[in-house]
Amino acid sequence: MNALKTTQRDYGIDLLRIISMLMVPIVHIIGQGGILTAAAPFSIQYESAWMLMSFVLVAVNCFVLITGYVYYGKETKYYRLATLWIEVLFYSILIMILIYFMFPAEFGFENFWKGIIPTFYTNGQFSRYWFFTAYVGMFLISPFVNMALNHFNKKQDLVVFLSLFVIFSLLPTVLNQDMAFNLNQGYGVMWFVVLYYTGGLLNKYEIFKKLKSNKWLLIYIVCCLMSWAIRYVLESWGLIETGFNLYSFNCYLSPLYFIGGIALFCVFKNINITKSFSISLIKFFAPVCFGVYLIHDNMSIDHYFLGNKFAFLAHMDPVSLVIGAIACGLGIFVACSLIDWIRELIFRKLKVKSRLAGLEENISLKLDNYLN
Repeated sequence: MNALKTTQRDYGIDLLRIISMLMVPIVHIIGQGGILTAAAPFSIQYESAWMLMSFVLVAVNCFVLITGYVYYGKETKYYRLATLWIEVLFYSILIMILIYFMFPAEFGFENFWKGIIPTFYTNGQFSRYWFFTAYVGMFLISPFVNMALNHFNKKQDLVVFLSLFVIFSLLPTVLNQDMAFNLNQGYGVMWFVVLYYTGGLLNKYEIFKKLKSNKWLLIYIVCCLMSWAIRYVLESWGLIETGFNLYSFNCYLSPLYFIGGIALFCVFKNINITKSFSISLIKFFAPVCFGVYLIHDNMSIDHYFLGNKFAFLAHMDPVSLVIGAIACGLGIFVACSLIDWIRELIFRKLKVKSRLAGLEENISLKLDNYLN
C-alpha cells in the first residue's frame, strides 16, 4: 500500500500532539510533584490521583505513534534531528545559566557538563532528557523500519507486529521482566522503534477506519480503567509497593497502554477540524509542544520547581485534586508554550531549519558525487 495520498494538514493528529504534551506535565505533577507520595495509600485522594495517572500515561506512546504515522513513506531528513538537538542544547544551556545565577552556591562542575551534553548517559542512567535520548536512537533506526514497512506485505506486517507485541509488550509485562532487551519499562530506544513501526502500520493500512470513534474511545477508557484496577489489586495484596512506583502493568510498554495509545490515536485521527479558530490555536501550540517538554522536564527545573511542589493537592477532596492537577498541568503547558514561541521566532529569524536543510542537501550532493 502507498503512503498517505494527501498533503492536507491533519489537524486531528496535531491536536493529539498537543493533548499528549499536556498530559506529560500532569504525569510529572502526580509523580515527581509529590501527590502520590503525600497521599495516604488507598485513600480516596490516592486512588483519584492514580485514576488520573492511568488516563494520562498513554502520552509518550501517542507522541511516538504520531512520529511513525507522519514519517511513514517519507525520506529521512537528518536536518530535522539536528534542529531538535540544537533546541535541546538551547534550553539546556539557557536553563543552566539561569540556575547558576539563581542558585550559585549549589551549581557544580558536574551540572555544567549535564547541561552541555544533555542526551548522554550519566552514571549509567538516562539524563533528564531520556525521551530525546530514545528518540535519537529511534530516528537513526527509522530508515530501516521504513524500508520494512514499504516492502512487507500484509501477512508479513501482521507477523512482525504480533511478534513485537508479544516479545516487547506482553511477555515483559506478564513476567514483570524487561531487562532482556533493555526495555527499561518503555524508556528506551527499542520500545520507541516498536511504537514507530506501529505508527507506520496505522498509516499504511488506515487502521483508524476499522472502527468508529466512539468504539476507539471506549477501548481507550477500558484499557486505562483496567490498568488502574490491576494496580489496585496488586497493591492491596502487597505484591507491589505503594506510592509512585511504576510497575509492569503501569508503564509505557504495558499492553494496556500500548493498545490504549493506539485507540486514542485513532480517536483523534478521525476528528475532522474545520473551524478557523480551532485551527489557529492548533497551529500555534503544535510546533511548540517539544519545547514544553524541554523546559519543564529539565533536571534543574524539576529539582528546584517541580519536585514535591504539588504535594498540597493530596490534601484536597478528590474532585479538587483532579481539577487542580489538570489546571497546574495546563498552566505549565501554556507558560512553556509561550516561552518556546519566543524561541521559535528567534530560530526563524536565524533561519536555523532552512540552513540545516541546505547543509544536509549540500552534503548529500557531495556524497553522491564522491560515491558515483
